[in-house]
This record gives sequence, C-alpha cells and structure tokens, in this order.
Amino acid sequence: MINVLYLDDEAHNLTAFRAAFRRDFQVHVTTEPTEAVRILREQPIEVIISDQKMPKLSGVEFFELIMPDYPNPVRMLLTGHADIDAVIDAINKGQIYKYISKPWNESELKALVQEASDLFHHRQGMASEGAKLMQRMNEARLHSTRIQRLTEGQVELNAEKTEDIARLAREITQLLDSN
Repeated sequence: MINVLYLDDEAHNLTAFRAAFRRDFQVHVTTEPTEAVRILREQPIEVIISDQKMPKLSGVEFFELIMPDYPNPVRMLLTGHADIDAVIDAINKGQIYKYISKPWNESELKALVQEASDLFHHRQGMASEGAKLMQRMNEARLHSTRIQRLTEGQVELNAEKTEDIARLAREITQLLDSN
C-alpha cells in the first residue's frame, strides 16, 4: 500500500483527504510541519502532498526544509491560489512533481498519487542498480590492480602466478559482461 503524507493547515482538508483515500493508501495527515517531519522519520513515506499557503511556512519552504534529509519521496503541491510565480518557485526550489489546484478531483488525485509512487519505486530501483554497478566496478578495479602488480614483476611469475592472472582476467571479463 502506498504511504502518503498530506500536510495542510486546514483540518477539514485533511479529513476529506483521509476519507477519500484511506482504502487506497496508507494515509498520514497533519496540520503541523514539525509533525510531518516526525512522520517522515518514522514511516517509509513515498509521496508527500503539501498545501502551498500555510501560516507557518509555505509548501515550497517545507519541501526545501526536508530535502536534505528526505530527498526520495515524490513531492506534490496543492493550492487554491493560481500564482504563476509560486508554480515556478515550487518547481525550481522544491523539486515538485506535480502542482495541483484545489479543489482536487478524487479520481485524478488518486491517479497522480499512483504515478508518483511508481516514480518513487523507479528511482529506488535505479539507485539500487547504480549501487550494484559501483560494487562490480570496484571489484573489477581490485582485480585489475592485482593483475597489474603481477605483470609488473612485483611478484615472480611462474606457472602458478600465470594461472592466477588467467583466473583474474576471466573474473574481470565476467564482471564487465554482466553490466
């Protein structure tokens, strides 16, 4: 089930969101930015939705605040005010995936949250593949260094060492072929 965090200073919006999506998503709602950060610490949040206009800080400011510690959740911004400067600011500073006008349409918002979750999991998969590739490259570098030492005469070449070189060369080839 998709873990969604919704931050809005108006409690009735949170109630409506929870009622609309509690069957489809694991919903976490709050009116307080500090509570939202606590939820982020404790829950594996995939999608964060925030209202833009709030008294303590804007949605963009909230996203900027959490970005260093929570870069992975996909961020969406809700607003009842059509402000092109806020849209540009949201995209540039808050790395917003979608900017949604209030009042939101339940089926459209549900589809957007699903898209955002898919994007989150795609990014996670890419990060995992990148880590595996880095590990393989580090192993190949290690083997390459060992071969270089063997061939530079630092280790006396004999039949046993020649077999080590051939084995290491095969391992490097296999590592590189698997990428």
